Amino acid sequence: MKSLVLLLFFFPALLCAQDTTTLLNKSLQIEMGTGLHGSGDLAGLTLNTSYTHYFRKKVSYTVEVGTSIHYGSSALYYTDKSGKNIDGSYRFTTAGIQLAGKIGLSVFRNKKNDLGLRLGPLVRYQSSSIPDRISTLFPAAGTGFDVPISFVSNESPQNTLSIGGVFQLFYNYSISNKIYIGPSAGFQIDSNGDTITNISLACGMKF
Repeated sequence: MKSLVLLLFFFPALLCAQDTTTLLNKSLQIEMGTGLHGSGDLAGLTLNTSYTHYFRKKVSYTVEVGTSIHYGSSALYYTDKSGKNIDGSYRFTTAGIQLAGKIGLSVFRNKKNDLGLRLGPLVRYQSSSIPDRISTLFPAAGTGFDVPISFVSNESPQNTLSIGGVFQLFYNYSISNKIYIGPSAGFQIDSNGDTITNISLACGMKF
């Protein structure tokens, strides 16, 4: 009887110990999201794949390869001589690929939940078709044309390689022993003067 009482008393502690020791410490994940590129406040999409390793219960490192594409336009609409409405907007795109390394700290972590933050450096290669200046002259300006004329000036390089930093808040919920999903929010800045913010949804596998 005394042994049974001791077993019942220590049983919850044994469960908690088992919950800690059976945490899987490595994972591969893919996340996709939407956000803004600070150069022109361009809307766009981001896609990242990453490997994470918890070398302590609440401390990890992550290696991430990501890509993004953002897009916008300089609006220009007019009506030609025949009365047809013309979209003469100048459209542009900014796209990049990057490599990031992050140190993560989990504020709360167990078998089902993982809430924390990550911070680290990045290297980004980017190509952009955004002009530095767009000037438009309309027929009323005496151009001799019956349609608007746009002048584009490019002073910045089209392709850039930069270094920077990234900060991320994340929450992962395990829907099984190995599979998890969860949202994240990120912010990054680099030496090219670009800032990118995003909100993503991740799906990963622990092992």
